[in-house]
Amino acid sequence: MGMHIADPEVVRLVADLAKSEGTTKTEALRRLLRKTMAGRQKEATRAGFGKFAAGLMAEARRKKIAPASKAEMDGLWG
Repeated sequence: MGMHIADPEVVRLVADLAKSEGTTKTEALRRLLRKTMAGRQKEATRAGFGKFAAGLMAEARRKKIAPASKAEMDGLWG
């Protein structure tokens, strides 16, 4: 499927990017889009982990579970 970009600034930016990378406009745009999507996925993963960790901490507070001591944590590593 073809794609037409009518915005002159976008066309110029893609051309500049392709030239700086020594590749085609299509490949430059592909790399940029993949990089952007990977960044968003990483952000979503971090956000999900943050929510998971916050839930664990809230549950530990509700159950009045004391944090592990340094000695206990060191013992986990042998």
